[in-house]
Amino acid sequence: MAFTSTDLANVEAAIVSLATGSRGVSLSVGGKQITFAQHRLDDLYRLRDLIQSDIAIAAGTAVLRTYAKNGGRTG
Repeated sequence: MAFTSTDLANVEAAIVSLATGSRGVSLSVGGKQITFAQHRLDDLYRLRDLIQSDIAIAAGTAVLRTYAKNGGRTG
C-alpha cells in the first residue's frame, strides 16, 4: 500500500493527542478510518515507522542496511 504524507501527518497528530492525555483517537490512513485507544500508542508508533519507510522507499531516499555474516569475520 502506498502511504501519503497526509497519512503520516494524521498518525503523528494522533500520537500527540494520545501522548497528551486523549483517551482515544480516530484517524484516516490509506482511505480507512482507524480508532486507537490510549493503551495502543505503541501500535501508532509502529504505524508511523511503517509509513515513514514506505514514503522513503517511494521517494528513493530509503537507507538499506546490510549485515555481515559471522560477526564480520572472514573464513
